Amino acid sequence: MREKANNIDKKCAKYGFDICSYLDTIENKINGLLEEVDSINLVEIVEKVKNELNGIHQFNEFNTYVKTSELEKLEQIAEKIQKNSLVNEEKIEKFFKACKNTISTSAKEYENAIRKTLGILTNDGIFATIVWIESNEGDGEYRAIKYQTSKFLSEIIGNMFSGNPDNLREEMLNVCNDIHQMFFVKQILEQMLIYALYRARSLR
Repeated sequence: MREKANNIDKKCAKYGFDICSYLDTIENKINGLLEEVDSINLVEIVEKVKNELNGIHQFNEFNTYVKTSELEKLEQIAEKIQKNSLVNEEKIEKFFKACKNTISTSAKEYENAIRKTLGILTNDGIFATIVWIESNEGDGEYRAIKYQTSKFLSEIIGNMFSGNPDNLREEMLNVCNDIHQMFFVKQILEQMLIYALYRARSLR
């Protein structure tokens, strides 16, 4: 029983972290490329990171659904800095700070969204939570929460969840027919979102 509980906790952490871990992935990949090259073209660096991430199926699927905007923002910043008559070291420093600020700003937005979602879940339950998430789906962070929630529940409770985020509202409603299952879903989602909150804070 303890082993099963530990396994669920690991999955709570994994999917919670995955809500916003791509922010850290972007920053690390860009910083790695900045350290590797001698001749700096910031636009090409962002494009290379974009291509690398699009080649990873898991990220590509996530990005397609969530429509993350951080790389597009960094591409615009890179274009502006690249046009400046600065030496390479100054361009790198300026872009490094811009990258850090962009990721930090997004992490704060994710933290706020996760905190609000956790509050709704704790006070109002699982169905109210999905209604809340869908009412804010215009924001990428809520789509990320919905996406990872769907994948998470599909892995933990496969027979009731398809793993398709677009089916999540109906699936949550069906779970509410079984009070024991409903409270179990509530419990593991709270744990997942707590891990997500820790992760978002660490990226600020």
